Formats: sequence, structure tokens, C-alpha cells
Amino acid sequence: MSFHRITVIGYAGSEPEYQVTVTGKDYAYFPLYVNERHGNSERAYRYKIKTWNELSLIVKDHLAKGQLLVVEGTPSVEAWRDASGKPRAQLVVTAQTLRFLGAKPEADEFDEEELAEAET
Repeated sequence: MSFHRITVIGYAGSEPEYQVTVTGKDYAYFPLYVNERHGNSERAYRYKIKTWNELSLIVKDHLAKGQLLVVEGTPSVEAWRDASGKPRAQLVVTAQTLRFLGAKPEADEFDEEELAEAET
């Protein structure tokens, strides 16, 4: 038996993108930003969070940009080549559980510059 699970605590980087598959399954995804500090240095990580079925409906109806979350799920990596042929990769967590921490932030409460810095 093997077990492959990750727990991530971070801030929603945008409103979720919601879709329904051709087979009728609900699906939503959004970026989650995590800042890690070690002494005087700081590093930002960006995860793509995928949700399915009932969890995607909860995310669609209740998740706001900048909201603090705990996400637990299965990690993976999506890899592709961009338009210039450069290899790219993204950390992905397919969520099994998600917990909202605190209230929804006000629209102007979350600093967009922090997100831009985290993406570089």
C-alpha cells in the first residue's frame, strides 16, 4: 500500500474557473499562493488547485480571491511547452478536502503585486 498526499496552506490567487466536463462532472480550479520564510529570505510557491464534483460547487459558490485556505490532496506536475518551445511545469494538487480559514477578504484587501511577485 502506498500513500501520496500533500497539505498546503495559502491564499487563493483568483476567483475559481468553473466548468462541466462532457460527461457532466463539475470541475473547478484556481491558483493558491504559499510564502515560505527562512530567516531573512522568502520564497513564493504557486500551486494549481483542482476540485471535482461537490467540492467544485462549494469552491465556485464560496471562494474569493485572497482567501486563506487549507487544501489537502494528491500532488502532481503538469508539464508543457509554451509558444516559444520553452519547457514549463506547474505544481498541481487535486483536492480531496478544503477548509476556509477566516472570512472572505474585501476586494481591495489583497495586494496584486504580491501575486505578481509570486509568479516570477
